[in-house]
Amino acid sequence: MKRLYVLFDAQCELCVRCRNWLMKQAAFVPLVFIALQSDEARQRFPEIEKLRPNEQLLVISDDGSVYRGACAWIMCLWALQNYRKHALRLAHPILLPCAKIVCELLSRNRFFLSDALFRHDAQSAAKKLIAHYHLHKSTWSNTACSR
Repeated sequence: MKRLYVLFDAQCELCVRCRNWLMKQAAFVPLVFIALQSDEARQRFPEIEKLRPNEQLLVISDDGSVYRGACAWIMCLWALQNYRKHALRLAHPILLPCAKIVCELLSRNRFFLSDALFRHDAQSAAKKLIAHYHLHKSTWSNTACSR
């Protein structure tokens, strides 16, 4: 594996900030970032829409392997010099379900989080986050990680 293509949502502030953070990290395997809305994404990966890239993070290796959601995040961490150990830990069968839950919650709420965290002062952001949590906590409580 010589590189990983990371398809991210350029219309999502949280996604763009995560991409910016990843870009600053030293990597064993280079990460190539491609906005999923771009012509480059459609040209490089003509069948991309079948993978539903707008639902979760999508990573495609240069050998054609495809990773979605938590597995995509784990592959990004695995590629980084200072985070490979963390990636291996998250990939463990006991922790992977928890990583999947976190990634699913982030993916499902990424536009709300972008708005709350990056477009409001701290007090307003906290109020929005707490209200959002209370509104949706019944659905979140069913997603517990098992021991």
